[in-house]
Amino acid sequence: MPKWKVHLLFNSILIFIWIQLFLRLNLVNDYLLLIIMIFFSYFLSIFPDIDTSKSPIRRLFAVVFASVFTVYLFFNSPLNSLFLLPTCFILFYILFRFFPTKHRGITHNFWFSAIFSFIITTIFGIIFNFSLINFIVYFLFILSGYLSHLFLDMI
Repeated sequence: MPKWKVHLLFNSILIFIWIQLFLRLNLVNDYLLLIIMIFFSYFLSIFPDIDTSKSPIRRLFAVVFASVFTVYLFFNSPLNSLFLLPTCFILFYILFRFFPTKHRGITHNFWFSAIFSFIITTIFGIIFNFSLINFIVYFLFILSGYLSHLFLDMI
C-alpha cells in the first residue's frame, strides 16, 4: 500500500496532464475554480484512506468533525458552558479518530468514488453555475484524483 505522499505525487502527474489538455482545448476560463478543483483532486487522492486509523486524512477529519459538532452543541445545547467545550471536543475527536473501520472497504470502491465525485462536482456546479461541458470536465478531473488512489492501491 503506497503512502499518502506517493498518492499525491502520482496525482500531481495526472493533474499536469489534465491541465495541459484543458489549456489546449480551451476548456478552462476560470483559474480560481481550477485551483479549487486541483485542491479537491489532491484531497480525493488521499481521501479513501480515511478508513485507516493511522491515516493523516483521518486525523484531519477527526479534528474538523469534532470542532463542528462541538460548536454546534455550544450554540444549540442548554448546557453551553465553556467548561464543556474541551470535553465535548475530546470525546468527539476520540469517537471519529478511533471508530473501528475496515480498510479498503466502501471508500476503496469504484462506485463510491464515482458517486462521491459526482456529489462534489454537483455542489461546485451549483456554486459556480457550471455548463454541462464544464460539469463533465470537472467531474472527470475530480474522479481521476480519486481513482488515482484506487489505481495505486491495486498495483
